[in-house]
Amino acid sequence: MITNKVNYFLYSKEAVQLKWTNMICTSHNESWIKLHECRLRAISRNVTTLNLNATVFYSINDVKVDAQLLKKANGYKPWLIKSFIDFCRFFKTSYSPYAKIAFFQIKEYTNINHSCPYVGPAIIKGFHINAVKIGLPFPTGEYLVSLKWFYHKKLTLTTRVYFTFTEDYIDM
Repeated sequence: MITNKVNYFLYSKEAVQLKWTNMICTSHNESWIKLHECRLRAISRNVTTLNLNATVFYSINDVKVDAQLLKKANGYKPWLIKSFIDFCRFFKTSYSPYAKIAFFQIKEYTNINHSCPYVGPAIIKGFHINAVKIGLPFPTGEYLVSLKWFYHKKLTLTTRVYFTFTEDYIDM
């Protein structure tokens, strides 16, 4: 009996899939940040990578991020996370558990790895998520990660990333 439960757990973890479906980026002030690339690239049938290339023209010391995770249910509704993160403070103290999870996923694919002041290229290249590494329980469905970036209290950049999360359990 215990063996069947262990096998069920192992098979269910291997059947988890997260796939990017769309990405929309909007620069609200191109004199501060210029977007060169904001797109998804299909690698295989089940793997899509996220690519973002932007240049920050002026040194910024005050970056806040309004982060939301929304689930599609008759339109996108707030689901798990609605957090306002001080980006500069996070790189000094790692105070936000949500930002820790996100940064752990993305850190090997980006050059954004130091505290403020930040200036120059901001690149995310070939980012894909191994759904098993997330460590959070997600029900199967369609999701949206909405990030509104405020530089010196002014909305400067909006990124919206859509993904599907599928958890197929194998009957034993």
